[in-house]
Amino acid sequence: MVELQMSPEVRTLLGPDGMARAAEISLTDATCMQCQKPLSGTVNVVARTNHAFTHVVYVHDGCGPSQVLAMGEDFAPVSPADGYSMTMTAALIHHGSTPLPVLVAETVSKVYLVHDGPQTELTSVIPSHLLSCGFALVSRLRQAPPQVAEWVGVLLLGHGPAGEDGLLVLEPDGAKFYVGSVELPDGWLAQAARYGWAVLYAGDIGLADTGRDDKAVQKALRTAAQAGRLVGARIAVGIPAPNH
Repeated sequence: MVELQMSPEVRTLLGPDGMARAAEISLTDATCMQCQKPLSGTVNVVARTNHAFTHVVYVHDGCGPSQVLAMGEDFAPVSPADGYSMTMTAALIHHGSTPLPVLVAETVSKVYLVHDGPQTELTSVIPSHLLSCGFALVSRLRQAPPQVAEWVGVLLLGHGPAGEDGLLVLEPDGAKFYVGSVELPDGWLAQAARYGWAVLYAGDIGLADTGRDDKAVQKALRTAAQAGRLVGARIAVGIPAPNH
């Protein structure tokens, strides 16, 4: 069980929206920024910022306080290819009456773009990155979002560290958006093979605490879409041909 703590200066920097986003994240699979061990007990929120980018990370109470760390002008968030800690959930989600193969990407550590104004506005870096790559802001799940060219998902069945299924998602320039394991529900592969694509969603969704069954994932996606926190696109997916 994790008890999240934020100092007054962190609360002021993040504002109500940022505080809510930092608090709603599941830390089930997260590690401490300092010691790299799994988070548990009292966990402190640390905001690293140069007032253009704010990177929200988490540390054990014994590893450091909740604080704002001022960074230099050259501070910038890394891209997914630089090793974001990311989870990927596969589900069959109804869009209208049609069940479609869906992949949902969420980062464990949150990085925000900061927009100064009467009230500080935070924009998550990963959705912002995807929007710049042709992904669309999703407001409802009535139909699949448009397909983006040259994004590819490669399914590596049974090739994970413990024999689980793996997934590699490549951006058009060959950068690795995601490399890791994925648990495919019954019927997912058949639907992906039928269409030749899957819908890739990303945003602040909070799937780790849902049980990740299809109905729970669908509900979480709808909630994120209605709140304006969901982006998506169709990407080509396939299984490498076996070597002969």
